Amino acid sequence: MAFRGIVHRFGPKSKTAALLLALGLVCAAAGPAVTQSTPPTADVKPAAPETVPPAATSASPPGLDLKPYVPAPASEAASSSATASVRPRPKPKPVAPPAPPVPAPAVPANGPIGYQTTVPGAVVKPAAPMVAASALPPRTAATPISAEDIETFTDSVVRTLMQRDHVLGATVAVVQGNTPLLLKGYGYDRLAPLRRVDPNSSLFRIGSVTKTFTWIVARQELEAGRIQMDSSIGNYLPADVYSEDRRFKPITLRELMDHTSGYEDTSLGHLFQLNGSRLIGADSYFRVHRPKRVRQPGEFSAYSNFGAALAARALQQTARAKDVPTLMETRIFQPLGMSHTSLREPYNSQGLDLEDLPTPLSAELTQDLSDGFVWDGATYEAQPFEHAIPLSGALGASSTAQDMARLMAMMLGNGQIDGIQLFNADSASAFRQPLLKMPEGYNGWASGLMIRQAPAGFTTYGHGGATLWFNANMVIVPEMNLGIFIAANTQTGAALTASYPNLLLDHLSGDTVKPPLMPSPANAYAQHRDYYRAIAGQYVSTRRAYGGLEGAVTRLLNTVDVTVDGDGRLILDTQNGLSAFVPASATGFFTPQDAEDSGPASATGGLHFLFNANGTHVSGFETASNVARYERVGWWYNPSVVTLLTAIMIATCIFVWIMLAKGPGRNEHPTEEQGRATVISACLSLLWLAAIFVFHTWHEALADNPGSLFTHWPAGQVRLASALAFVAMLGTLYQVATYYLVYSGRGRYGDDWPTWQKVAHGLMLLYWLFYIFILTIWGALEPWSW
Repeated sequence: MAFRGIVHRFGPKSKTAALLLALGLVCAAAGPAVTQSTPPTADVKPAAPETVPPAATSASPPGLDLKPYVPAPASEAASSSATASVRPRPKPKPVAPPAPPVPAPAVPANGPIGYQTTVPGAVVKPAAPMVAASALPPRTAATPISAEDIETFTDSVVRTLMQRDHVLGATVAVVQGNTPLLLKGYGYDRLAPLRRVDPNSSLFRIGSVTKTFTWIVARQELEAGRIQMDSSIGNYLPADVYSEDRRFKPITLRELMDHTSGYEDTSLGHLFQLNGSRLIGADSYFRVHRPKRVRQPGEFSAYSNFGAALAARALQQTARAKDVPTLMETRIFQPLGMSHTSLREPYNSQGLDLEDLPTPLSAELTQDLSDGFVWDGATYEAQPFEHAIPLSGALGASSTAQDMARLMAMMLGNGQIDGIQLFNADSASAFRQPLLKMPEGYNGWASGLMIRQAPAGFTTYGHGGATLWFNANMVIVPEMNLGIFIAANTQTGAALTASYPNLLLDHLSGDTVKPPLMPSPANAYAQHRDYYRAIAGQYVSTRRAYGGLEGAVTRLLNTVDVTVDGDGRLILDTQNGLSAFVPASATGFFTPQDAEDSGPASATGGLHFLFNANGTHVSGFETASNVARYERVGWWYNPSVVTLLTAIMIATCIFVWIMLAKGPGRNEHPTEEQGRATVISACLSLLWLAAIFVFHTWHEALADNPGSLFTHWPAGQVRLASALAFVAMLGTLYQVATYYLVYSGRGRYGDDWPTWQKVAHGLMLLYWLFYIFILTIWGALEPWSW
C-alpha cells in the first residue's frame, strides 16, 4: 500500500487536484533458492532462545558464527500472550530495566541467524513447479472448487477490466490449500522485445504486499525471544540510525504492526528513486529522513511505510543479518523455494557506496523483471525501474504468481507446507487475530496483515500494495481455504487488483448480483437534521505530512468533503471522485451503497463517525480499512475556501493595476509616501500574481503526471511559488508598518489622497495580511522547508 495507482484515481476532478495518498492506498494499503550470492543456512544443532535482545550499536554488525534458534512449541513461545491481546490492553507488570547496550555480535560468515524450518520427522522434498489442477476435491465445508471454472471466470473478468482500464499486463494465482487452481499471465510484461506475461517467471513489483514478509520474520523473532512486542523498538536499532523523541512514549513493534506509531507520513521525493546513480542504503536513509512524531503511539492507525521499514531494520539487527534482502532470502524465500522473489534491485555499482547497499539483483532475475507502464491516452510507455532500497522491507519486493501461490499455501497451512515450517501455531493464530479493538468488520491489523470483510461476507486477511507503476493484492480466505493474488504492471491497474478478488469470491459464493443499497425513508434528512448536520463538513486524512511545503500539498490533496442528501445518503467527495454511503443500523456507521464501488469507497470500506459523549459533535471518522483517520477541520483549512480567498486576492492585485493605469484625478495630488506606497503595492501585486500563477501551473500539470509528486520533489515550481509569496509577505508587512504615513501624511502644498483611497488602500493591506495568515497556517510560506 505504498502508493495506490495514481492516474486512474483522479476521476472527474483531474484538473483541480493531483493525488489522493491512500494511501494507499494503498491499501493501499504486498516465493527454490534465490540466485543471489547468499548461501543457505547450514544444518546446526538447536540453540536455546536468547533472553536479551542484541543491543544495536553498529549499523551493520560484522560476524560471528551463531547457531539457529529452534522454534519452541506454541504453548511455550514467548510471544503468544503478547500478540493475542487487543487494545485496550492492561498495563504490563513492572519489569527489571533492560540491560545496558553492548556491542552487537557480528553477522555469521554463512549468513544471519537461521530459523529451523523443517518440521521434526518430516522428509523435505525439493519444491516442484506448481501446475494448476483440473479439479480439486473440497478441503473444507465449502463447495468443491473447479479449476476450470476459476480459469473461465478469471479469463473473462481480468481481460475485460484490463481492456477497460488500459492495463498492459497482469499475473494471477489462486490456490486452495497447497493446490494451485490457477497460475496464469495476461497481456505483456515488456514491449521491446514484445514478451508475454509468464506466471512462473515474470517478476512484478508487489509494493506493500512486501510487508507480509517482514511481519513473518517478526513473528519468528518473537518466537525466538530476540524481540518483544511491547519493548521500545529503539532497543533493537543502532543509535545513529534511530533515536527516541523524549516528548513521546517509546514506539514498540506492536505499534509498528498496527500502524499506531504516531508518525507523520512524509514520502514526497524519497519514497521511490528513479535515478540509479543516486541510490543510498537503509541506514543512510534513516539518518536523513526522520518523520516527525505527531501523536502518542497507540492512539489510532495512520499507515506508515517508514514504520514498517524501521521494523525490518530492527529485525535485521536482532537476526544479525547483513541486510534486509538477505534476511528475507534466508528466512522465507530459500525455505519455501521462492526462487523468483527478491527484495534486491538492479543497479550499476559504478559511483555508488557499495558498503551501504545490498548486492544487486542477479542478471538472471533482472531479465525476468516486468517493465512498469503508463497509459498516455494513446499508447503504453515503459517507465524506469522504481528503486526503493532503503524501504525494501516495506515495499521493495518483486515476485511471480507461482512464488506468491507458494507463500499463500504456507499461510493457509498455518506456517507449514511440504514439511517446511516458517512459524508456529501461536504465530498462525496471531495472523488471524486483530491487535486493535475495532468495530465489527473493521481492520484491526492482524500482526500487520489487513483484515477485511469481503462483499460476499467472508473475512479475509492479506495486504494490498502499489508502487508508481505496479499494483498488487493478496487475499487469504481461511473459511474457504483459499488464497488469491493478482498484480498489474500498469499505473491504471488499481481497480483491477482491488476488484478481482471480490468478484471471484462473489462468483464462488453464488452471489454475483448485488443491487445498490437504498436508505430507508426513516433515515431521511428531514427527520434527523441535527444528526446529519453534525456529520457534514470537511475532514483531512491523518496520513500526511504535518509541516512545510509537503504538509501544505498533502493537506490539499487529502482533504475530503462530507455532505448528506435529502434521502439521508452520505456523499464522500475526495480527489479520487465521489462515493455514496447509506446509514447502517448503528449510530454513526455508514455502508457503501454499491459493494463494487470503484471510487473512494473501494479504499475506505465503511465509515464510522466519532461523536462526542452528548452526540452533538463529530471530531472525525474512521474507515473500515483503517489506513488513516480523518479529522474535522475548520473553514480555514478547506481547499474550496482557500480557492475563493485566492480568487479575491487576484482581484485585489488586478485592482491595484487598474488604479495605477487610471492615474490620479485632477484634484488628487498624492504625497511622497503615498506615491511610494503605490509603486510598492504594484510590485507586490505582481509578486502575488506570479506566485499564484506558478503554483497553479504546477498543480494543473500534476494531473497529467501525478507520479512526479513522488519522484521530483521538492518541485522547483512549488519552491519558486513559495519564495515569491514569502518576498511578497515581507513587502506587505512593510506596507502595513508604514501605513500611518500614507494615511496621515500631507504634503507642503496640501497634497493628499482622498479619504476613500486611503481607506481602500488600508482595506487591501488588511486583506493581504489575512491571506498571509491563511498561507502561514497551511505551511505554504516556507520555501526552505519541504
